[in-house]
Amino acid sequence: MEIIKVEGMHCAMCVKRISDALKEAGIDAEISLENKTVSVDISNLEKAKEEIEDLGFEV
Repeated sequence: MEIIKVEGMHCAMCVKRISDALKEAGIDAEISLENKTVSVDISNLEKAKEEIEDLGFEV
């Protein structure tokens, strides 16, 4: 798993938005609000970053 640090993720709604977007893109992820991170398989790393950035977060 690769870890993506997500700036601006500060509440449960942020986690839900990211989770929903990644699921829609077919990407399995583990999201930690406490650590402000998203863990994804390395094969999905760039696509996951793109999806998260499209939501307005910085990675």
